[in-house]
Amino acid sequence: AIRRATGFENLGVPFCITVEAEALGSLVDLGDAAVEPRVTDYGAGEPAEVMARPLPNPQKDGRLPVVLAAINLLARHSSGVPVIGNLTGPVSLATSVMDPMKFFRLMRKDRESIHLMLDYLTEHLVCFARRQIAAGADVIAIADPTATGEILGSNNFREFVTPLLVRLVREIRAAGAGAIVHICGDAAVLLEELKNISGAALSFDSLVDMKKAGGKLGGIPLMGNISTQLLHQGTPERIIRAAARNIDSGVKIISPACGISLQTPLKNLQALTGAVKGLNVDDRP
Repeated sequence: AIRRATGFENLGVPFCITVEAEALGSLVDLGDAAVEPRVTDYGAGEPAEVMARPLPNPQKDGRLPVVLAAINLLARHSSGVPVIGNLTGPVSLATSVMDPMKFFRLMRKDRESIHLMLDYLTEHLVCFARRQIAAGADVIAIADPTATGEILGSNNFREFVTPLLVRLVREIRAAGAGAIVHICGDAAVLLEELKNISGAALSFDSLVDMKKAGGKLGGIPLMGNISTQLLHQGTPERIIRAAARNIDSGVKIISPACGISLQTPLKNLQALTGAVKGLNVDDRP
């Protein structure tokens, strides 16, 4: 119903980034119509505690089976509409199963334990991605909102994040699905590093100059980056102009930058999809 009302051209499951953390032992408040799900208590205090637990079974643990069932249902009843499964990126998952401040301290003081923990969590993400694809997902989107240039910097991103994203994309493609990697924040300092993630569309936050990003990244398909705030509080006319700028900048997939506020007016989402479907060189604002 939402897809039909808004004009979006895909179906995405799930709608939050707490699913994997909950299956790994963190407590989650599912929120309400105004507040998104969030972790309320971390499942572990140390990397060793995370790795001491068996990896979740996507067909049995937490809400993971519900995600798989939803993907399968959509794939069977929405012929011709791409179904997008979602993964929480390794760093964001790590900071959802243990205290983020402790995680970042250990990233400086005990790098080896962080590498081991991230590798362990990535094993689960690979398994969950494969199960989503087997259930009918056409594309897997990886969002790692904690792994930003502002938080990690390019050197830590290169060491801790790039190899894991490369592996995830490779495994997703090998299983027969497309891949999207979403980078939050100002990714300008990461553009050179992101060249190494081949085989995926790269999705960016609204802070990123998409024309400059395209110049740095060559032929990698770009996705984004209509401001979430603009969609929530802006006018349809401003949203149409923003979509036109992105098309002119070479963006291949026009989409919200960093999710959609639950309070976003329907008319604004309709303006975005209508602009993308209807714009051509002669009628752009």
